[in-house]
Amino acid sequence: MDLGRFNIIWIEKCTYPCESRVGKHKHNFFHFIYVDEGVGGISIREEDYTMKQGNIYLVPPYTDHGFFNKSESPLKIIEIKFSLDDAEADERIGKLPFCMEVKNYHIKSLLLSIYREIHKKRPLFNEIISFRFQLMLTYLLRCYQVSQGLTNSDGNENNYPPEIRRVLNYIDENLEKDISLEMLADIAGFEKNYFLRKFKKLTNRTPKVFLRETRIKKAKELLYCSDMNISQIADVTGFKTVHYFSNVFLKSTGTRPIDYREKVTLGEFKS
Repeated sequence: MDLGRFNIIWIEKCTYPCESRVGKHKHNFFHFIYVDEGVGGISIREEDYTMKQGNIYLVPPYTDHGFFNKSESPLKIIEIKFSLDDAEADERIGKLPFCMEVKNYHIKSLLLSIYREIHKKRPLFNEIISFRFQLMLTYLLRCYQVSQGLTNSDGNENNYPPEIRRVLNYIDENLEKDISLEMLADIAGFEKNYFLRKFKKLTNRTPKVFLRETRIKKAKELLYCSDMNISQIADVTGFKTVHYFSNVFLKSTGTRPIDYREKVTLGEFKS
């Protein structure tokens, strides 16, 4: 992906003590904020967000914003102020949400490596910074696009009757639980066999297959958009053991979870 030419105007690791505040302001460049430690509040245009560890906040040019530390501990953030010299790239990055709760597998390490290169100024540091910064922005775009796709994987959920939408919402919000056919039929308010036929007719899948596919999609997202280990991902996606998770993932994708994460890191995607 070519994001065009860009200029890093300023990058710094900043610490804001208790009750410190940066008043509302705006400037003609992007302001990227990564929360490393602490809790704060940030206002972007008319929206207010809680600043939490691991979250990313991206303020487009000419956008009012301000933030403050709202805890007794220091608020530690990494800030990058940058501009893009390509209108298309500027538009693509500008469409990212102000707050991203994605915890990309390499974002922090890339940020720290960019910071070190800028301050140490070793040979070829400009080339290294350019490569790593573009990689970081590409990761942001990837995580956002994937999260958007996963929230509506079939593209027609809104066309389902409300009984089935209740079931889909329950599955999406409770993947870590032991979900049975009887439970889903009860949520829909249908008799079990009638629910099974209706669900399969509408989704072209049985509830069991749909649940497994949803868990695998969520696991894929976490493998490259989080710092969770394989055991944690298995747990939050509802697989009883790591061994069972690995077997199901292998059958569904043709690769083991650990290998999938390595391939994603290298940009070798598999749907």
